[in-house]
Amino acid sequence: MATDRTTFDRRKYPRVRTESLVSIARVDTRETLAHALDVSIGGIRFQCVGLEVDLGEMLRVQLTIGSRTILVEGELVRVTDLDGFTQEVALNFTRVDPETLRYLASNLPEGYELEPSEK
Repeated sequence: MATDRTTFDRRKYPRVRTESLVSIARVDTRETLAHALDVSIGGIRFQCVGLEVDLGEMLRVQLTIGSRTILVEGELVRVTDLDGFTQEVALNFTRVDPETLRYLASNLPEGYELEPSEK
């Protein structure tokens, strides 16, 4: 029996919907604001306005989860133009310290655990 699973359901890391502002920037430039859509220990998806980015670029992201502000870096894996100015961007984290990974996992829904190699 075949099931129709969405991309969201097949993710390596379950994502948690969020409604927050995040600060994003190329690793070597000033930051701009974006609207986070969801986050996991593996990445983040957000919408931004007027940010000219290309697949494979590295971005720095600062976001607040709970009472803590974290800083991560990641690679752009998907960029979708929503209109002439707005893009939806998916970023896979490539640089996250172990303490931040543990913090993310502890602040995601019950049952969300790090894989043994990530603890």
